[in-house]
Parts: sequence; structure tokens; C-alpha cells
Amino acid sequence: MNVSNSRREEPPKRGRAPREPKEPREKAKHPILRALGRTLATLICLGIMVCSLAAVAAVYYAVQATANDGNLLDLDNIELSQSSTVVATDPDTGAQVEYATLRSSNSHRVWADLEQIPTNLQYAFICTEDKDFYNEPGVNFKRTIGAMVNEYLLPIYSSKQGASTLEQQLIKNLTSDKSASGVEGALRKLREIYRALCLSRAYSKETILEAYLNTISFTGTIQGVQTAANEYFNKDVSQLTLWECATIASITKNPTNYNPYTNPENLIHRRNFIMYNMWQQGIISEEDYRNGAAQPLVLAEEDTNKKTSSVTSYFTDALFTEVVHDIMDKEGVDESTAQSMLYTGGYTIEATVNPKMQTAMENLMLNEGDAYFPAGWHEEEVTSISDDDVQVMNADGTPKTRTGDDGTVYYYRNVRTQAAMVTLDYDGNVLAMVGGLGEKTKSLSLNRAYSVTRQTGSTIKPIGAYALGVEYGLVNWSTMLNNSPLYQKQDMVIRDEDYCRKNGLMGLSDSQLKAYPNAWRSWPRNYGGNYGDGSDLPLWNGLARSLNTIAIRVGDLVGASNIFNFAYNTLQLTTLDPANDVGLAQMVMGSQTHGVTPTALAAAFQIFYDGEYTTPHLYTRVLDRDGNIYLENNATSYQALTPQTAYIMNRLLKNVLYSNVGTASGRYPNSNGMESFGKTGTASDEKDLWFVGGTPYYVTAVWWGYDAPYDMTNTLGKNQAKTRTCVMAWKAYMEQVQANLPYKAFPTSDGVVERAYCTQSGLLAGANCPSRATGYYRADDLPDTCNYSHSSGVAAAQSADTAPVVGQDTTGMDTD
Repeated sequence: MNVSNSRREEPPKRGRAPREPKEPREKAKHPILRALGRTLATLICLGIMVCSLAAVAAVYYAVQATANDGNLLDLDNIELSQSSTVVATDPDTGAQVEYATLRSSNSHRVWADLEQIPTNLQYAFICTEDKDFYNEPGVNFKRTIGAMVNEYLLPIYSSKQGASTLEQQLIKNLTSDKSASGVEGALRKLREIYRALCLSRAYSKETILEAYLNTISFTGTIQGVQTAANEYFNKDVSQLTLWECATIASITKNPTNYNPYTNPENLIHRRNFIMYNMWQQGIISEEDYRNGAAQPLVLAEEDTNKKTSSVTSYFTDALFTEVVHDIMDKEGVDESTAQSMLYTGGYTIEATVNPKMQTAMENLMLNEGDAYFPAGWHEEEVTSISDDDVQVMNADGTPKTRTGDDGTVYYYRNVRTQAAMVTLDYDGNVLAMVGGLGEKTKSLSLNRAYSVTRQTGSTIKPIGAYALGVEYGLVNWSTMLNNSPLYQKQDMVIRDEDYCRKNGLMGLSDSQLKAYPNAWRSWPRNYGGNYGDGSDLPLWNGLARSLNTIAIRVGDLVGASNIFNFAYNTLQLTTLDPANDVGLAQMVMGSQTHGVTPTALAAAFQIFYDGEYTTPHLYTRVLDRDGNIYLENNATSYQALTPQTAYIMNRLLKNVLYSNVGTASGRYPNSNGMESFGKTGTASDEKDLWFVGGTPYYVTAVWWGYDAPYDMTNTLGKNQAKTRTCVMAWKAYMEQVQANLPYKAFPTSDGVVERAYCTQSGLLAGANCPSRATGYYRADDLPDTCNYSHSSGVAAAQSADTAPVVGQDTTGMDTD
């Protein structure tokens, strides 16, 4: 048997079986550590849940808190909220220039599209305020968290850090959700962040930047870079240089600390810092930075054509009122709504103002040293005293008062005489207006030239009785009228109010009063109290001297109702009272219930240029922000008098200034030989004094008196030549504004001829008339010719024309 050499497997040896591997045992933790670990884990879980709940609550709060934002952040329509601009024609260049801005007390903004705004100005803000503007979602969370930690937990920065993006700053500009501290401050920040995120999702960065640059605030009430460029540099924003861009961007950081007028050094440091940032961020070159930093701060000089003061002129006040009323009529809205539309609508108003004339009138009406209008003062009793009042004090320093029977306490203030002036051209354009003496301290203050009515006194005589008398052919230049009262005392027609009051007869009827002869008086009296001398005077003389006795006789021929209808309807003197002003006293002597405004009276005197009347107006057009016509003035023009009557009246009123008997004799302006016309006026008891004067270019009304009618004789004395005051102010003003104007003559009329008349009969002069003068007559309505007899010394009429002989009747003299 063969034996194999291969190895045999040996059976396993018997022994202990191998143990099953056991799971490695952890080292046991200390029980306290085990408890802390479990607690920490629980707290982390709870923290996560609380933070999640807080985040949900924060989002819910932000959504609810901003639910009523409405159109607050509607950037598509935000452009509509901007100031309206008043533009005027520069009298030297004929170009349209900005004159004023109609702004509320809160802001002044003019919109500029982003394309108009220089890139340097855009990045002047971005580089300093929000350098990651184009890359962030409306909020810079890294800076926000850092600022919150620094503010509320740990001061990790040396100073308070700002984290607001341009979106967040825009939200502050557009909402009233302003800074607060504590919990409310944190909630405000939460609302702001949510709004910024929503804003960033809804609008492009370009739209947001445009809105931001147009709503950012500067000094005073200025908002937006376009307004700032105009205010500080008198430039359109598109024309700004690099350093001017940096200057504007500097002011917004702290408008008080960087005010260009009060803190220019601080502003320059800030400006240079901004340009340094722009260089470091690659927006400008180092050369640009160094050249810009070397520039001095040069601000625009004051533009005399533009009212930069926050206090608006009297013209602007009146313009605002006129446009507001026209918006009310157009839109059917109330006054408050119309005002808001004008303040925020961004309209361009083409005004009629002549900036040079307005400035000249304002300077004259400053009345420094009482140069033109003497100061009269008197005490006035009132129920309350304002800060502007000059209160009357007792000798012991206590206020002067009295207590009425009903317990009302009355105070006393010293009031002074006031004045108003307004100038129009013969197309109804209001060129200049000042409604008070001294420096104007408030916008929309009392405007005596535009909105206050006064009795006209004798200024109404030519626009009513005399004009219609000539127009109707009832009188002419030399019609002889008796210088005596229309009604005598013995006629028992006109009551003597003073006598009746003193004797308790006021309640009696006219028939009962017939038993009291002394209760009646002759009427009218002339200025100064005389009743005339009973002589016959030519019409021109009575008008030049402003004799009431002559004017009343002309008015009696025309008829009080005819005069009222002409003044009220044709000349648009609609503040006259139809119920109480239809009478000779009111319509010839000017003692109306309310009277008229200086603006309306000046407009009425337009008719003595060529017979045409045009409604006075302060603007021609109002354009919306897209340049479309929104409003056109509603002025109307029409022929109120024939050109023949207008020219004759023009010549008659010239005598007020040029004849040696006129009430303003010799007080015409010396303006390159140009002629003038005018009429003085004095209301009862010298409570209102007037002059209305015209030149070939302008017609101007001047008023002087107390705001509450008061006899100026009591405060200025009887001997003061008060009637000359308004005339001399007008003369000085006209000489200034017409100094460089070319010569111009009043228009003549082909239907008017010059003829010599007999000074005794008023008829055209015959061959034997011993005294002649020249008058102006309608060619189709000449007087008869005088047939004077030397033997009898009697003048009679014959129908024949004679050649004119130059001369002038100077019978008598009076003042008004």
C-alpha cells in the first residue's frame, strides 16, 4: 500500500470556544454634565422654535403694520408731488425766467428725470451712502446686524453705525415713520426693512434712485437735487460740475452742520471726503479728485428776477389766489383741495408780472423814513392782541384795557396808515402789485391792492358820469355847468344827518321832517366844504378841479342807474352793491357801501387809452408737468367806450396833471416827454385817498389810508397836503420804470377834432369872442358857434365852425 506524502488535516484540538465580540462600552458621563447637555439641547431647540415664531410674528407684524401704506410708496406716481413754478418774461431779454415757486410750508421740490442727473451726482450719493446699492436686495443685512449688535448688545464700533440703504432712506423721505428709540425704534426698523425689501422687488434700481434723488432734503424746505442745483448754484442739475455734485451730496448728511451759507468750511471738508470716496471706488480719477478738492465753494449770487425768500411777494400771493379759484371752477373741488393740487401738481404758471417793475414798486413801498407815505397813528379798540400788534400801555406798564357791560375785555393797539399800489398794461396784464407798506414778513398776508375794497371818492367821476356824458352826447369839453349845489337847502331834498342826529330826528320820515327847515342842507359840497360860487364853468375845468357840484350835474344828466350799470357790468366793478349803491352820491362822489379794490379800479381806467376794457389777470397760461395747457386765463376784452370818447376823456384827464388848476397840477412824471393822465380821489372825512394815473405804457392805482376807515385829518392834521401823497408816489415810481423806455404817444382818434371855444359861452369861438381856449370834440357832434356881440357883451349861438385857437381857460381852482 502506497503512502501519500501530502499533509493530512489534523482534527482540531479540543479547547474553550472563542467569546462573542462585545460592543465597546462608552465611558460613563458625570450625571451633572449629562443634565447640562440635555438642558442645552432643549434650549437650542426651544430657541430655534422661538426664533421661528418670532420671525413669523415679525413678518406678520410688518405685513399688518404696512397694510395701509396705499399709494405711499407708489414710485410710478410720486413725480406728481412737486412744487409749481411761476415764470415771467425778462423785460431785458424777452426770455422766460423763474420768478417764484408755489410751495407749502413743508417742501419745495422740482422733479428731474434720472437721465438729467449727472452720473457724478448719482455716485456721489451711492459711494458714500450705500456703495453696494446695485448688488443688494434693498437691505444690507451684514451692516444691519452689525449696527444692531453695536446699538443693543456690545459696542463693537467706536461710534454709532448707520446701516440704511438708499431704499430705506427713500422710505424715510416718503413716509412719516420717523426715528424713534427703544422698542418703538426697533419696530420702526422692522417696518422699514420690510418696506425696503418690497420696494426692491417692485421697482428697478434706476427707478428707486431717481425717486431718492428727487425727495432727499436739503436746507430749509428744499427737496430734490434739481431744486438744490437751482437754489445753490442757479443751474439746471444737468449742468453741475463734479465738485458741485459732491457739494450737494454733502448737505444731506446734516443740513444744519453742512449748511453752505452758515458752515461753508464744514461743507468743504465733507465735499472733499465724498470725492475721495468716489476716487477710491473707481468712479473718478485721482486727478479729478485733486482738481475738485482744490475748488473754492462758490454759490450763486441772488437772482433779482427770482423770489428766493420763503416769504412770497404780494403779486405771488394774488396769483396763487387767482389760480386756486380757477382750479376750483375747473375741477369742481373745494379751496383746500385746489390749494393742495397747486402746491404738489408741478404746474408751470406763466405770470404777467414784470420782475423789474415789481422790485421797483416793492422798494418804493418799503417807504423807508416815510419817504412817500407819512405815518399817521391812532388807537384802535380790539378784543384780542396778536404778536404783530403795537399794544397801548398805561403809564405803569400795564396794558390799556376796558371792560364792557357784558364782561368783554377790550384792548388797545396803535395802528398806522397803510398803502397799496398796482400797475397794469392796457391788455389787462397785472405787471406789479404791492399790498402794504414796509417789509413783507408773511406769505399770503393781507393784500390791500388785490382783495380789500375801499370807497373810491372822486376817482369814480371820470369812469362813470363824465365818460357816459360825453359818450351819450349830453356834454362836451366846454359845456357850461353851474358851480352850485344841485339841491338847495330850501328844496328840502337832502337831509342834514348831523343836525337830525343831534336833535333826535333820525326816525322821522321825509314828510314829517318837512316841519324842520334846518334838518335839510344844500347838496353837494365841494372838497373843503364850500358850495361853489354859483358861476358857470366849462366841463373840463370842473373835472380838473374835481368839483362835486359840476360832476353831480353831469351825473344827473346821465342818470345814476346808467352809471351803476356801466360800472358794474361793463367795467366789472362787481363789489359795488346793487341794493345800496344806485345813487348819485355813490356813483358820482364815491361814497359806496364797500367800494372797489385798487386792482379793479386801475383796470377800469384802461378805457382812457383806446376805449377797450380787458379783465385784469395775473397769468396767461398754466401748464401741467408734461407741458400741456391746463388753464388759460378767462380774461375778456371788449370796447367799453368809443375811441372818440376815450381820446376826449384822455385829454380831459390830462388837465388834472398839466393845467394850473388841476388837483395834481405839475405832478406828472418826467419820462422822455411822454404824456400822462390821472384822477385824484378822497372819500368822506379823508378816510381813503387815491390817485389813478395812466401813461402810454401803464395804468396805476395808488391807495392810502387806515385798514379800518378812519379820518386821517385827526392824525395827520388839516394843513397836510394829503391829496398829493399818492400822486407823488406814482410820479416817482413812473419816472423809475419808464426811464429807459422809448417815447410813446397815446393813440388818437380820427373822429376827434381840436376846436377853439368861447370861454364865456362854452360854444365854439366866433370872430368876436374876446376869450378863447382849445378843446377836443367829436367831429360829428360839435357845439354851435358863439355869436358874441361887443356892444351888448352877450354871447349867442350860431351854427358855424371856426379854426382852432390854442389857449386855455383857467377859471377858478380847487383841490380834491
